[in-house]
Amino acid sequence: MDLGEIIQAIRTGHLDSQSLIRIYLARIADTNAKVKAVGSLNPDAEALALEKDTQQKAGIVLGDLHGVPIIVKDTLVTNDKMDTTGGSFALVGAKFRTPSTTIKRLQDAGAIILGKANLSQWGMARSGNCPNGWSALHGQALGAFHENQDPQGSSSGCAIAASLNLASATIGGETCGSILYPAQRNGVVGLKPTVGLTSRAGTIPLNPEHDSIGPLTRFVKDSARILQVIAGRDELDPATWDIPFASIPDYVGACSLAGCQGLRIVLPTSVRKVIRSDPEIDRAFQTAVETLRSLGAIIVEDVDFEKWKPGGRQREDLMGDILLRESYKEFFSDLEVNPHGIHDLADLIEFIKRTPEEAYAEFGAGWFESARDASGTSSSEAFLSCKSRMEELGSDLVKLLDRTNCDILLATGSTDLPLDLGRLPGISVPLGYWSEARDATIGEDGTVTKGPNMPFSVVFAGRRFSEEKLLGCAYAFEQATLAINDGPGKMQVRPVADVNLPFSQSERL
Repeated sequence: MDLGEIIQAIRTGHLDSQSLIRIYLARIADTNAKVKAVGSLNPDAEALALEKDTQQKAGIVLGDLHGVPIIVKDTLVTNDKMDTTGGSFALVGAKFRTPSTTIKRLQDAGAIILGKANLSQWGMARSGNCPNGWSALHGQALGAFHENQDPQGSSSGCAIAASLNLASATIGGETCGSILYPAQRNGVVGLKPTVGLTSRAGTIPLNPEHDSIGPLTRFVKDSARILQVIAGRDELDPATWDIPFASIPDYVGACSLAGCQGLRIVLPTSVRKVIRSDPEIDRAFQTAVETLRSLGAIIVEDVDFEKWKPGGRQREDLMGDILLRESYKEFFSDLEVNPHGIHDLADLIEFIKRTPEEAYAEFGAGWFESARDASGTSSSEAFLSCKSRMEELGSDLVKLLDRTNCDILLATGSTDLPLDLGRLPGISVPLGYWSEARDATIGEDGTVTKGPNMPFSVVFAGRRFSEEKLLGCAYAFEQATLAINDGPGKMQVRPVADVNLPFSQSERL
């Protein structure tokens, strides 16, 4: 069931929150030992479900997500019986002065926080030697499409939980690819909002200039429903003060079958080159382009970025290093209970070194150490110069849209785009699966990064605060197609309504 069907079933009394919670808990018990997608469960979840059911029967509906169970990344402060840890023993038992604004908005809308998702520890900020989806506290998360599958990205647990239907929706966070990459690797929809559309207050930071909070769900409209609830200005997060509209747009209403009609979509030459390097993805992508044209979109090709080179390693470390160091110092100073007396990045590195469970000997803390030792501050000339260069690269995507008079940029889920540097939005939608004959590609850590029947995705990216257009385009594309493994690298186009589902509605949960 999609999120709309779940909400309708709860509203009409065909489904109650207690039953739904128990279904998800059983599903988690059946799968999580293998995939380690869920790091912790809310011990009050069933009691909260009973409360929501009682309110529902009394005609009290708190909001659009009343009684809906949601799993959130273990970086969002919930101020309940669950710890917020970033996957580290350093924060077990910590208490926070500032709860997550995103969590509060979900709860105000009636949602139940079912649990915390595993992640790449500290948002993949600690060390390049740490595998995707690994955290010292929660273990190694694995995707469900292949034995020992690399789940990619730091919001990996959220993507796996969405793909295995362990909750009605999940909430992740992205700095550079941490929603879009795991979404494509796990065959789900990932929405990375414009930086500043959703509040980061009460969240373990990484880079305040680039951090964004967004949903990972099974369907596009599900992500729109979540965004509708969590988007908006927050006095605790200055980035949200740039929101250009007085009221939040109707993101759910933007999910229209005519969402692609009249849109101009640019496909950069360098992106097309990346796509053509994999014949299976290339064939599926070409079908996607033809589908978008059939839906009324105008595809603009034979143009390219002026400065940005996908995969060109143009990002510089200095800006991120300094912001990580400074944001961590502020984050630890805001702790109400600091169980290990950690006050800054240097203290955290020493904790990792002396705590065997943190596996310093195996994975190190190289990126933390670089950030600790980076010279300058966020007001120094070198930092400001680096920031200016990164912003210039980030603006290159918008300049391409402007130059071609386009609304959206089209790419695949694995394409390196400067969405972080431009603080831009993007949405990943399943495109297809590699064939059964595909040879598995093994990463340095021994996990499978590409392989038979593993999914890949298409990404739509746009200007800041263009989520309405992105959601409309993504929804129309999703509804016109199903990403089905129909032979080597093919995407079979089939209306969703024509699919025969060999199971009952209750089993679809």
